[in-house]
Amino acid sequence: MDEHYFGDMRFLEVSPPIALKPFVNRYYLYENLDERFRRCSFRALPNGMVEIVLLFNNNRVIFITNRQKVVLSGFIAGIFELNHSMKLKVEVNGKPLRGISVLLTHLGVNRILGVNLCELTNKVIEFSSFGWAALSRLHHDVMEMEETREKLKNLNDFFLSQITANRHASQRILIVLNHLEHMSGPLTVERVAGEFSLSYKSLYRMFVEEVGLTPKMYLKILRFNLACRILSRQPSVSWADLVDRCGYYDQSHFIHEFKAIMKKSPLRYLKSSRGSFYLNRPYVFR
Repeated sequence: MDEHYFGDMRFLEVSPPIALKPFVNRYYLYENLDERFRRCSFRALPNGMVEIVLLFNNNRVIFITNRQKVVLSGFIAGIFELNHSMKLKVEVNGKPLRGISVLLTHLGVNRILGVNLCELTNKVIEFSSFGWAALSRLHHDVMEMEETREKLKNLNDFFLSQITANRHASQRILIVLNHLEHMSGPLTVERVAGEFSLSYKSLYRMFVEEVGLTPKMYLKILRFNLACRILSRQPSVSWADLVDRCGYYDQSHFIHEFKAIMKKSPLRYLKSSRGSFYLNRPYVFR
């Protein structure tokens, strides 16, 4: 387990056992409350992955979208577009924020949840949907356990049973998505299409049909997350190094994209957030 801090919040980053690595990327265990969550709403920006969230202590998340509020203590968040409008706020009821976040791999979405990526895109779904009653029971069981190791063992056992029982066919797009995670240099649709000997139209159609996003949007999400992750951990990194590592064309391209998403320049945002704006995804506090 690796211990980290996000503002005043302590969290543990845990790798899954070897048998689950193709299906589960990471577990994040949250403890205590960063005051920013109590004071204001925020946006949790996409990281290109699907996430299962289990909150404890009667903590809940309020999702505000299209002037409607949805309040959930356990949910699945799909991949969101960067410009998808959704505000969130944590409701803690006077108790410390505690919970577990599970980042699934793309294959894990197919085999653990038994759905295609596109079925979750731009959606936050409570466990009762899609026939996931077992997740509600799992949430209750894990919430009752005191020891962290017991919680993780329960999660591991559940996911392994899902993989064994679920024969959902893997999507064609998974090979492309896995390759993208290891690509360096400029990330363009044309380059990705060329590496897989696909036409632009074929790659575009595959992304839209199987992910629910255009390839251009997905690549933008990957670039931005990598940049935010590096800035959060290495705030003194040079722009030239950052641009090269994240696949932007040049410095102006990166700054323009950052300002369009965060509404501030990278330097101003680093100063206002004191470097604490990336946990398992970028956050924008209001």
